[in-house]
Amino acid sequence: MAAYGHGERPVDLLFVGGYSRHHSARAKILEHVARLAGNLHIVYCLDSSRLTRLAESALGRLVPPLKKHRRPHAISKIARSPVFGRQLYDLIGQSKIVLNGAIDMAGADRGNMRCFEAFGCGALLLSDEGNYPDGMRNEETMLTYSDAESCIRQIQRCLDHWDRVQGIADNGRRQIGKTYSKARQWSAFEALVARL
Repeated sequence: MAAYGHGERPVDLLFVGGYSRHHSARAKILEHVARLAGNLHIVYCLDSSRLTRLAESALGRLVPPLKKHRRPHAISKIARSPVFGRQLYDLIGQSKIVLNGAIDMAGADRGNMRCFEAFGCGALLLSDEGNYPDGMRNEETMLTYSDAESCIRQIQRCLDHWDRVQGIADNGRRQIGKTYSKARQWSAFEALVARL
């Protein structure tokens, strides 16, 4: 990821991830943030569930009970197809903020792959409050939110004061490179094997 994110960042906010009935808290945040799309360059690359895809299909529109599984209009009008691999890293590298949110069953534990990808590509991670792995600290290497309103406030803060807030993203990138370097991972692996 070190090769990504060294140029302009024309995307104000990026979210890449799943969208289904198992992500109700995250879906509420995404809907509130999507309403900012008229004023900001927001990109959502969503991997929708089969039920969501069925509900939004021509057949699904004929079955009234499926209506509750459709994405809100604010989300569906900006949603793109999911991206993976180098395309994902390239998109993160073009983004100022990467929005993250845990799925409902995660409890208070955090630190999914998107966190590491945002840090590695130099974007500012904005994620929900919780227990994060080493090196991921609110106001030092990332920012957190507690609900939809605080998420919106954090986004506005970031974009209104990007020159200052970008330093948090830079700290995150440096920290992830130090805390999770290949050399450190190899050393931990050797220590693990030595105990066998």
